[in-house]
Amino acid sequence: MGNGFVIIILMSRRTSWHLADYYLFQLALSDLLLGLTLPFWAVQYGYGWLFGQVPCKILGALFTINMYSSILLLVCISLSRYFSIVHAKEFYKKQRRIHMILMCVFVWGVSLFLSWHEFYFREVGNTLSDKVICLYNFNPELSNSLRISLHLTELTIAFIIPMTFMLFFYSRIFCTLQASRLNPSKRSQLVIVVLLLVFFFCWAPYKSLQLIDALQRMGYIARNCHFEKMLDVGLEVTEILGLSHVCINPIIYAFVGVKFRKEMFRIFKRLSDQVTNSNVVLSREGTIFTDPSYSKIM
Repeated sequence: MGNGFVIIILMSRRTSWHLADYYLFQLALSDLLLGLTLPFWAVQYGYGWLFGQVPCKILGALFTINMYSSILLLVCISLSRYFSIVHAKEFYKKQRRIHMILMCVFVWGVSLFLSWHEFYFREVGNTLSDKVICLYNFNPELSNSLRISLHLTELTIAFIIPMTFMLFFYSRIFCTLQASRLNPSKRSQLVIVVLLLVFFFCWAPYKSLQLIDALQRMGYIARNCHFEKMLDVGLEVTEILGLSHVCINPIIYAFVGVKFRKEMFRIFKRLSDQVTNSNVVLSREGTIFTDPSYSKIM
């Protein structure tokens, strides 16, 4: 709902979009598409996979594409804010629409490329308990090495690199705002700290367990049946925490902005005016019976 509302507000905006608005729109779209795939996995968890082979591959790819693009677009937003605040004087020299287009093509291209294994390995098959699910059908001899590669790739591209860039950009922004005499309040600095902490605490537990799983598969951690069961449960629980970030994004990246809130209030006011005008028309056409607790038009 939050990401859908962000898209509606941006599309109904009367003023022209800033470059950061294009990133925000794509972030909301990516998070929305990622969220729309989750009910299918929930059905699989409870009843098995009921949707066939082609949806299995498509939904797996959509999940991976939008997970990567969502995180990489956060870096794009931090980069845009970095130029607009730290290099404000050269802002128009540093950022052009063509740069934004190239960045978006890069983000979606990388995300699409990193989803290749979903198209190639995803298949509908049976588990040991004879439950039909959408799973990775790896070659048994290569299964371990492929899972290690996927874990380390996701850990690097979807956490370590984005966290490093965001930490650099937002720390520079924080220092610039701290030194600026035009920004006496601490609200902007607080928002920056919240952005970094929310991203870290949402994704760090899941990525840490992915690293442990990869190290165990590589033989650096001794294998233990009980420990592996706990690790499987931990990966499922922490993945939920990581995916909750797609619900938090519209709150911290859109609704905290003053201009965005004004646009939201304008839409609410327009809707309330329409409701009021429709009630006035109805009251002229019908009879109004008034009660101390309610009014009813007949």
